[in-house]
Amino acid sequence: MSRKSALGALSASNGVFESATRRIAGTTKRTFSCSAQRNASIAHFTPTSSKQLDELLSMIRHKIILPSYLPTEQRKKIFSPKYEKKLQSDPITIEIDDEVLKFRYQNLFTDVPQTRRSVVTAISQFETRADFANLRPLLEGVAEAGRKFPHDYYAKILRVVGAKGHVYEMIECARGVARTGYRLDSSEKANELLHFVQMKAINSEWDEAQTQKALRWAEMVLELLQEEAHQPRRRKDDPVLEGELSLYRDPIALLAPLHLAAVLVAKHGAEGEALEKLAKYAKDVIRLWPEGKKLTEVQPKELYENQDKMRYLLEPNKFVALAAPLLYGLETAVGTANVVDSELARQLQSRRDILAAEVREARAAAAEKKPEGRGERVYRQLFENGEPAYGLQVEEPAEDAAQGGRE
Repeated sequence: MSRKSALGALSASNGVFESATRRIAGTTKRTFSCSAQRNASIAHFTPTSSKQLDELLSMIRHKIILPSYLPTEQRKKIFSPKYEKKLQSDPITIEIDDEVLKFRYQNLFTDVPQTRRSVVTAISQFETRADFANLRPLLEGVAEAGRKFPHDYYAKILRVVGAKGHVYEMIECARGVARTGYRLDSSEKANELLHFVQMKAINSEWDEAQTQKALRWAEMVLELLQEEAHQPRRRKDDPVLEGELSLYRDPIALLAPLHLAAVLVAKHGAEGEALEKLAKYAKDVIRLWPEGKKLTEVQPKELYENQDKMRYLLEPNKFVALAAPLLYGLETAVGTANVVDSELARQLQSRRDILAAEVREARAAAAEKKPEGRGERVYRQLFENGEPAYGLQVEEPAEDAAQGGRE
């Protein structure tokens, strides 16, 4: 059976995203009808801004997500050439809240799409708020289907979403980790998320309200990093190294809220809570970042040799992109720290000088390979009044979930 005809047999209109009790009921006339019952939640996709994207999401739903809901024996049959002819006339049938779905034979090599490619292709096509409403259902669906992605793939998804101005949706996915599987269990995922939170304030030219919101979001990320669900899973041969800092205590992460608090104090004259937070994050950074060490030397060197840990920071273009906002934050904090403590200002200046040298060196290295890369665009936006590194301004997402969260 051709892929096109199989997709046609399985296609179903998109529906409102909802948690639905799953009922699988079969008619006794069908040899392969599925008669088991099981409670589960299943995601539907809402209509998007393009027919092509609707079709892609429908294909992902029917080819990747829904087959995972079949009992093991039934699922084996739809992928077995042995049952191809039988399933043509007598497909496995399930009913989910009055939606009847028929499963015919699928060739694992030609009919089943590659999950990673399909997911990132779909997300790359998201443009409108209506499109992004499907982000969480998409991640929930592939997680329910048992698909697991490596750290760098999840970081790639985050960069696509963040560059389109929808970082808050990724925070929501992290808050719903039990369903989405989106865990902030690596340095790259955590710091890319904090990067795009800072870019929210930067792209608004540090508008006070937007910067306050960004600070709130950065602190939400730090709180998530402390939750059990987001702790890195370690093998027996992967012990905690001497001097290794937890992700939420890494100065790279702490410099993000320091940046935003410093801007509120320096540019908007904020006092009270903002000033207290600036002092707190400044003291934490100084305590955890030994004087005289580079930012990329704070953690044990073994972590920078591991691709799944912190090796990503050794890539010059990526380092400049992530470090430039932190450098700007330190420079801003140096001038405001005198309000709190002159010694604090001196200590921050010391770290600022070291980071400035690191960024300068990384920019030079990046220029040899990718002179107009992401890192250079971010740097120019911050220090040379360049064009925005990510040009999309979007309608503000609802923040009601930030008060309680969806689990």
